[in-house]
Amino acid sequence: MKIMGIIYSKIRERIMKISTLFERNCKNHKYDKNDDVELKYKLPYKSDSLSEFQSPHHTLRYLWQSNYSAPVEDILLSSGVVLDAGCGFGAWLIDMALEYPTTDFVGVGLSPHQFPSQIPNNIKFAQANILSGLPFEDNEFDFVRLCYFANSLACTEWEPLIKELIRVTKPGGWIEFIEPGLVPTNMGPKFTILIDTLNQIIGERSNIAERLEVILQSTNQLKNIQKDTKSLTIGRLGGEVGISHENSILRYFIDESSVFYNRLGISSKDYEILLEDVRKEFQTRKVKEQFFRFWGQKIEP
Repeated sequence: MKIMGIIYSKIRERIMKISTLFERNCKNHKYDKNDDVELKYKLPYKSDSLSEFQSPHHTLRYLWQSNYSAPVEDILLSSGVVLDAGCGFGAWLIDMALEYPTTDFVGVGLSPHQFPSQIPNNIKFAQANILSGLPFEDNEFDFVRLCYFANSLACTEWEPLIKELIRVTKPGGWIEFIEPGLVPTNMGPKFTILIDTLNQIIGERSNIAERLEVILQSTNQLKNIQKDTKSLTIGRLGGEVGISHENSILRYFIDESSVFYNRLGISSKDYEILLEDVRKEFQTRKVKEQFFRFWGQKIEP
């Protein structure tokens, strides 16, 4: 295990070197009127343990230049109640709670240990498995959100989960989903190996991005259902957001290293080489990943 730690610390060092170099370039860059200096949301330049966990949130916020697409601004400004049904480390909740201090936010997660110790006063966390039902009354929230569950749910689990999320949403309230596409496009052979292995590990998963709109319509409990799509190029060819997303991808495969090299039947050293080859592919190929937002309004009786 000591050797493993040394091997993967080297990979992390490579990732941090990329981030540090980009941070330096950003600080030295003279922005013109078309640069992202005018954007409402920029990617953080700081690289630390917290920003690593928040990176997927920052990527989505940067792509859409918003934390949500549903028309809930008035609700958020008038003391609403919001649920993040799979809040992870709470990055989205903290961001939103700071921006809308008069609204109450609730996050649900499997383990209390993943929740930050220091949070704004308008956030509460609840420990629960959303597949077993949410510990809330009917019609409790003005806005309900679920993000990045495509790899966590089997095909048959989506419909009952969506009905449960609708149950806790107030009539006239909104529900929103954010999910990536199932497989990036234009992948190189090394990255394809990792993605194919990931799909083998997680089992049968449908491309929920292709089905989610139909599922939402089939509930007959939602109206004004809409969809929006964004894409990015992974790595330096995709600019600032591409580098940030590359770091997130590599960190994931580092953190789950033993699962992957055991599944592939290779040594830890060969797995390190594989990850380095994947990083090189990102430098030369325009590997694109899509992200989807779906939102709809609960029908009032």
